[in-house]
Amino acid sequence: MYCPDCRAEYREGIETCPDCEVVLVVELPPVGPDADLVPVFETADVSLLPVVTSVLDAARIPYLVQGEEALSMLPVGRWGAGISQSGRGLAATVRVEKGRAQEAEELLRPLAEGGYPSEREEA
Repeated sequence: MYCPDCRAEYREGIETCPDCEVVLVVELPPVGPDADLVPVFETADVSLLPVVTSVLDAARIPYLVQGEEALSMLPVGRWGAGISQSGRGLAATVRVEKGRAQEAEELLRPLAEGGYPSEREEA
């Protein structure tokens, strides 16, 4: 059994994800090149990718990163920042399911604007 939100696997007999509080499914929908994925973030800054993916992980938004392998071959430092700011060269693209794209873009907006997300205020 699998959670359709966080994609965690559970043993038989468990019917609801204890974290997401949603009903488990027998089979997960595909997340990969065949899924209906849309780009929500692009960067050539290899040090920014872990921040982006941790934001999506915290929100339990499944994602696919394309181009990360090639990007990790670039030297980190002044050239990495220059490539990212100019929009030229290699870049990693983060894609999410179409239905979660707006939510992901809102969460990642501070990173796209050059800032980092602050801790959320508790309501």
